[in-house]
Amino acid sequence: MPLHMRFIIHILLLMLFIIPCKANYDTMPAPPPSSPYTQSKDDDKPRVKRGIHWYRSPQCETAAQQLQLAFKYYNDGRYRKAANSYQALVYAWPDSPEAPQAQLALAKVQEIRQRFAKAFDEYQYLFEYYPGQFDYQEISDRQFKIANYMMKTPKASFLFFPGFDAPERALPMYEKIIKNAPTGGQAATAQLNIGIIHELNEEEEDAVTAYETFQNRYSDANLAAQASFREAHCLVKIHTNRPNDEDACNAARAALVQFITTYPGHEKVEEARGFLKDLNDKQAKRAYDLARYYQTIAHRPKAAIVAYEDFLRKYPNTTLATSAKQQLAILNKETKTNENK
Repeated sequence: MPLHMRFIIHILLLMLFIIPCKANYDTMPAPPPSSPYTQSKDDDKPRVKRGIHWYRSPQCETAAQQLQLAFKYYNDGRYRKAANSYQALVYAWPDSPEAPQAQLALAKVQEIRQRFAKAFDEYQYLFEYYPGQFDYQEISDRQFKIANYMMKTPKASFLFFPGFDAPERALPMYEKIIKNAPTGGQAATAQLNIGIIHELNEEEEDAVTAYETFQNRYSDANLAAQASFREAHCLVKIHTNRPNDEDACNAARAALVQFITTYPGHEKVEEARGFLKDLNDKQAKRAYDLARYYQTIAHRPKAAIVAYEDFLRKYPNTTLATSAKQQLAILNKETKTNENK
């Protein structure tokens, strides 16, 4: 028999010996009816941890024995061995009573090992495959703590290298926290943080969408004021990047007025008033420049008169109002003189 055929036969025989037999249950308890947490739809679930891998092979004959072995590794401070043992249990006996305990312990071990992204995913697995079999609030709080850490901690820091900010790593985490519990205690702050991350990454339009979602969905007064101001500030930035976009200017002005009107005692009101004054001054300058264009470049005195009158009607208290009145008087006088000739 050729050598390569004998090699293939040996591999197949080895696989037959190492693949364990296991029960296969498809039942999954639902969350309590009054819970703010949701159960994932079948189409949204990741692949269940079934089957066996050579590096996740259980070392014991039963799930209960495997759980005790993993606990022993954990108590001895052998966290990597403990993690592998918990993982092996969940893979080999995913429907056993010990599986939710092992999955929770696995997530906590990964958190101890500071593998925070992995820990978050392992906690998420509890929501998706073992609902009703763990403390929802505790796990949601742990996920929220990890997301905050990922948002605020530099990425790739090592020794004397400080790393670089990468708050976007927390975006999918906050989104999952909200999906798990749309009315949960962490959902409002998670939604606000989504907007802040987009804002930090100079994605102002996405930030505005996130802040609008917050204000439409949540009623926390302190966070709502912050969301309102941040939305207005982002719209100001959008207008700054598109100075000739009148719609962007109007949107920023409306958001600033809304914030000042709704939260008159907020610490950011004076800053908002400063932004609003700056926008008004810029709009006034554009209107004045248009009138000057008709007067001095296009030489269309009637159009210039209309433009100056419109300027004075909209911006009567600006610094350019005095000059506009003087130019309007000159144009009216010249127009009457020309009509009398």
